[in-house]
Amino acid sequence: SEAGRLVWESIEHHGGLRAWLAAGTIAFEFDYRPVDAPERRMHTFQKIDLWSARAVHEELEGGAGASARFAWDGERAWIAPGPDAFPTPARFWALTPYYFVGMPFVVADSGARYERLPDAELDGVLHRLVKITYEAGTGDSPDDYYVLYLHPRTHALAALRYVVAYPGFFPDGGHTPEKLMRYDAFEAFEGPAGAVRLATRYDTSRWDAEAGRPGEVVTRITASRVGLGETYPEDVFAPPPGADVSAEITAPEREPREAPEDEPEEPFDDASVFERLA
Repeated sequence: SEAGRLVWESIEHHGGLRAWLAAGTIAFEFDYRPVDAPERRMHTFQKIDLWSARAVHEELEGGAGASARFAWDGERAWIAPGPDAFPTPARFWALTPYYFVGMPFVVADSGARYERLPDAELDGVLHRLVKITYEAGTGDSPDDYYVLYLHPRTHALAALRYVVAYPGFFPDGGHTPEKLMRYDAFEAFEGPAGAVRLATRYDTSRWDAEAGRPGEVVTRITASRVGLGETYPEDVFAPPPGADVSAEITAPEREPREAPEDEPEEPFDDASVFERLA
């Protein structure tokens, strides 16, 4: 399809699927900083197996947790030293940063569907738009979607709009309002079969759907210390003694907030997800 060809050309621009998959693994430091909630900073170094979608994180200085380690081992999530050591569910966050850093390569995964949307302007450039949705049963959150903004000539990924529909946050269905994440500060990272070009800065804004443009920046994100192709021991994803282990999709309860009678109830949006739970 036209949409599929655009995705393929974007992947080729960023180094090609062969170079990405041949790497086998990726590691990087991910620093997620909510603008209005610095106490909810998420700062981890993570290692991911690209083929099995397993990930392990170690919290770094400045993060909101308590020196946490957590992972997804392909079947279960675990976290140490205890279930409250990190401010969002281990199962949810284990692969979330990887999915953003790995764009556009990750949308070549099985279960992804591509839809061509009308071109749209962003930052003075008329971009090609492709919407990514997922077949039922794909991963934990098949109702997530992403809209890729691709440069009209190079097909470089400039930005994406996205929603979060993780069932731990939305057990009855639904999703967050859209946000727009800009992809910036690209660097080439060498792997066993060639280099891939990945962004290292991901400023995220609220999305004004009515006006069709981004609003204020709400989260500033950077990736650093990116490495491809490292071989990990098999037990790197295994839970240590005493870790809390779960195969269930869970999320902490939101803290209740009583609104005045003349004030409408606050809608559930991903500011709440990522600033309260993440």
